[in-house]
Amino acid sequence: MRLNICIFILTICQSGYGNQTKQSDQTRPLPFSSVEIKKTINGAICDSCRVDNFLHAEPDFSYVVIGTGHTPNRFSPLLQKIKAAYANDGLNTAIHLISTKEIDIAFLPNAVRQTGKMVQLYRNFGGDEYSNLEFEAAQNGKVIEQSTQLSTLGKIENYIIFGRKMIGDQTVSVRWPQTYHAGHYQLAVNDTLKVTIRNINTKRVVKVIIFIRPPDMATNFWYYQLKLTGNNFSNNLQRILNTVEPSNISSGDTTTMFEKDDQAIGILKYNNLGSNETLQYSFENKPDTWQLARSDNPDQGTFMVLGSELQAGKYQDIYLRYTSQPETIHKITLLVKARPFQMPWGTIALISTLLLITIGVVTYTLHIRSNKKLAELKRKSEDTETRLTLLSGQLNPHFLYNSLNAIQGTINNGNPERANAYIGHVAKFMRDVMDNGKKEFLSLREELAIEEDYLKLEQQRQAFTYAITIAANLDPLLIDFPPLLLQPVLENSLRHAFATNHTNPMLNVSIFKENATLYVEVSDNGNTSWDTEKAKEGHGLSLTKKRLAVYNDKLEAMPIKMQIKYQPGTGTITTFSFKNWFA
Repeated sequence: MRLNICIFILTICQSGYGNQTKQSDQTRPLPFSSVEIKKTINGAICDSCRVDNFLHAEPDFSYVVIGTGHTPNRFSPLLQKIKAAYANDGLNTAIHLISTKEIDIAFLPNAVRQTGKMVQLYRNFGGDEYSNLEFEAAQNGKVIEQSTQLSTLGKIENYIIFGRKMIGDQTVSVRWPQTYHAGHYQLAVNDTLKVTIRNINTKRVVKVIIFIRPPDMATNFWYYQLKLTGNNFSNNLQRILNTVEPSNISSGDTTTMFEKDDQAIGILKYNNLGSNETLQYSFENKPDTWQLARSDNPDQGTFMVLGSELQAGKYQDIYLRYTSQPETIHKITLLVKARPFQMPWGTIALISTLLLITIGVVTYTLHIRSNKKLAELKRKSEDTETRLTLLSGQLNPHFLYNSLNAIQGTINNGNPERANAYIGHVAKFMRDVMDNGKKEFLSLREELAIEEDYLKLEQQRQAFTYAITIAANLDPLLIDFPPLLLQPVLENSLRHAFATNHTNPMLNVSIFKENATLYVEVSDNGNTSWDTEKAKEGHGLSLTKKRLAVYNDKLEAMPIKMQIKYQPGTGTITTFSFKNWFA
């Protein structure tokens, strides 16, 4: 994506050094009224080279810093806090917050001794002679320059410091008679450089100079979007150029997310940048993608314009940094809002008609398919119910056959009265079986009541004990259950597992759940595996498996599985699992 940022360059006419500027080593207009620093290349003065610098001049001690200007306005709140912390140190302390990495420091005497007397160079001289002073430099608390006498320091290389003064209508520049280069220093972000100047003899502190390089985030801007349409575009643009801030602005100090309408330009305006300060911007955080944004008239602000060519409906990251501190990068995100959808009325009418026709055809087709699917589901449901009814019809005679065998055995034992009572109990049980066997589902409580009646009938024929255990978190009245599902399993345990002599035959029915699955376990302590040995041809177990197949065909998402496992010395365990029964 090619994105262009227009840079508003607001220019003003700049004056020179006066009507005419002369540089001379012979003419010495003392005292000087200002300072000028020139860069030299191979010994020659470069008049077009920009030199960032500032002079800190006081009667007792003066110095010039090359490589940076005065503390930027954006650092003012931080500077005030730091000054307050040093307010009571009792020393003559100067604090400078800088953004650049490299600086040179040169001590600049206000007066020099010539022919036995002090000759004034700049402002009023009121301090020690520089020949009686020494300095020490410490970076982050570690001394990097031991105490060194100022008179042993040489002049700064690659720069010439001039004193300047107006004489009539001319500005005369003369090389400063004496300078002392205190060194070239490099500061990382958050570094502190402390320079201490003392009297050599008394060790009295004359001056303390502190340089701090805090993180310089390019956040001191406000954002405003300007619509490209309408009669007020020119007036609004002129207001911005005249530094009149509009009301609907967003501050870069408080937010990193901004929005822009598709038919508008976004404007980032940086105020109060120094005359030599420049910004860089990029749409990708890569070394070769940074571009320069600067203004020849910082008093009017530095502008960055985000054009209407940015892609609508997308987020665009923009990276910002000061050229003086490239390692500190600030990222903002611009959301270009999608253009409102507009369509001619004729096109809307045509599309609406086609949509109505399409919807009608689709609705009719879906209706036909839905009716076919409902009919198919109805046939499948009727078929399932028929199969269950047929299986129940086979199950009832099976129960009747087993019950008649039990009655016959009781009569053959010569106990007609017991046989009569047993016949009555069997008749009631068979009526419950025939009534409930026709149902697709009944409650688990009803199923357990039928099975318990069956077990009590069997207890009249043979001795055994049983127990039914239901987990506390289950309510059998609220659980649907296939009717007569457990009876064939109970019957096989009684007929086959306890077929041989058994001292303490026992049946257990346990009902519990795990997650959404219901489990019913029927276990006996018999010493025979009735599923694999005795009951291969059993009608009851065969019917049970067929019934489960029908239920699983109907309830595909809620399958019922039966597993029979024999453990020697323990007995047979039959487990029914009802998956998703509680979903």
